[in-house]
Amino acid sequence: MNTVRTRANGNMNRSGFGLLLIFILTIGLAAIIMVMYTDSFNPFAAWQGAEKDRYSDPNAKPWEEEGKIWGGMLEGYGMSGRRPPFNLQPKIKDQWRYEVKLFDGNKPMGTLNVGVLKNFDALSFWKGEFDIDGKHYSADLWTDTMTNRTLNSFSGNIYPLKIYEDKKGKDRSKLYVVTRGAYELRGPQKEDILRGTAYVNAWVSKDLAAEGTLSIPSFDRGKDLILKWGPIYPNKK
Repeated sequence: MNTVRTRANGNMNRSGFGLLLIFILTIGLAAIIMVMYTDSFNPFAAWQGAEKDRYSDPNAKPWEEEGKIWGGMLEGYGMSGRRPPFNLQPKIKDQWRYEVKLFDGNKPMGTLNVGVLKNFDALSFWKGEFDIDGKHYSADLWTDTMTNRTLNSFSGNIYPLKIYEDKKGKDRSKLYVVTRGAYELRGPQKEDILRGTAYVNAWVSKDLAAEGTLSIPSFDRGKDLILKWGPIYPNKK
């Protein structure tokens, strides 16, 4: 009887191992197929919920997306979203640099520079002179004496998990970029200062054309300032 039990247990162990091996091979094959044909496989997807939960509203304002900014080079990194672009999205082989003139309607609002680095960080800065409510203001890369941070300079990152969507539908080939930082606009008098937090975001297409916004919540009398820019191509070296 003892011999029979030993053989039976051995057969059960071999059977269990065989089923486990088949399960692993099936999952691996499914992963390869999804990567090749859908470009959407994510091994952690089951932990992150459904697509509608993992991907934010494509029309969300940047200040509603704080969780997608991991802090940039100065503040260290969070784990949320830190990954290279998906296969359908543009690959960052070299740094991308964009320079664009900003306008509020027909009014000039300075110059915006945006850079996307090979390590998936993003930087932008705002400079220039312009009029707001009849007063002349200027923006430059001043140093905040309290924090020693550079004003009108914004840091952030790419966020490949966000999906572009418009009236035509979703476009998984566009890559999202978002940055945040402190701005300060100085007017004609010492007390004429506008300051707060600004955001610069962009969508980069497969051909590296970028378009986005410089956005400031509650900028003037509680109204948001959203300056759209692009599409433009990166500066040539």
